Amino acid sequence: MACLLALLTAIVMIPGMTTYLPFALEEQILIPIMLFPLIWAGLFIYAYMAIKAWHPFLLMLLILLSHGALSYFAVSGGLS
Repeated sequence: MACLLALLTAIVMIPGMTTYLPFALEEQILIPIMLFPLIWAGLFIYAYMAIKAWHPFLLMLLILLSHGALSYFAVSGGLS
């Protein structure tokens, strides 16, 4: 479960990060893709090292929902 949720969270973070990174367009796309293995590994290790199982689950769920919303608003054109 931890591996799958960490992978899903890392995948959803990639398009979400492009909405708030203050770089040029090429770098907004390149940097999240290059950071993907580190993000996934960090989430995965945190999930296995956490004392309580609900801490990483809640964190990854929060990240998943927030970056999913950022991606949705970026694709749909914002709140207008």
